[in-house]
Amino acid sequence: MDSFRLLASSAGIAVFVLLALTYWYQWSARTLTQPEVDAYMATIEAQTQNPGAKHDLPALRKFLEEDDGKPVYTANMYQFNEVAGYPEESGFGGTGEEAYDRFSSVMISLMTKRGSHPVYGSTWADEANSKWDRIVIVRYRSRRDLVDLFATDAFAEASLHKWASLREHDRMLVQALHIPDGKYIAILIALVVGGVVYVVGRTRLQLSS
Repeated sequence: MDSFRLLASSAGIAVFVLLALTYWYQWSARTLTQPEVDAYMATIEAQTQNPGAKHDLPALRKFLEEDDGKPVYTANMYQFNEVAGYPEESGFGGTGEEAYDRFSSVMISLMTKRGSHPVYGSTWADEANSKWDRIVIVRYRSRRDLVDLFATDAFAEASLHKWASLREHDRMLVQALHIPDGKYIAILIALVVGGVVYVVGRTRLQLSS
C-alpha cells in the first residue's frame, strides 16, 4: 500500500505541475484597454530608437488596439551581414550571425518570463530558392505579452545586436493553430497509456494480495 500511496502522490504532483504549466502557457490575457495601449506606446516612444527597436509606431498602435487576448505568432525572415554593422563606439564586433545570437540570448529570457517561445528556427536555407539565412517563428502568449516585452529596457538595448546583424529582414504577424511535432504527441500518449496500465495492474495486485 505504501508504494501505491507513493505512486499516487507522485501522480498528484505531476498533475499539479502540468496544470501550472498549462496555465502559464495558455493563460488568456485581458484585452488591452485604450489607456493601457497609450501607456505602452508612451513607454516605447520614449525609448531610444537608434540603435533601439525601430518600431513602426503607427502599425504597432493599430496592432495593439485590435487586441483580442489570443496568442499571436511572428514569422521572421533574416538575411545577415557578413560583418556585423555595429557603431564604432559600441565595443562589439563579429559576424552578423554572431550579433543576432547575442540578441537571441536576451530574447529567450524575456519571452520565457511571458509564456512565449520560438516554435521553429532554421539553421540553413537553400540559396537557390531563398535569399534568407534564417527563418524563426515565435509564439507569443498574447499581444499584451508581446508589447510588455517591447517596453522593457532590456529589449531596447538588445536591439543594438539585432540591427547590427541584419542586411535585410521581413516579418509577418499571424494568428494560427500551433500543431506540435507528432513524436511529442506519441510520447505523451505512450506515457498516459503506460501510467494507466501501471495503476490498474498495481491496484489488482493489491486487491488480490
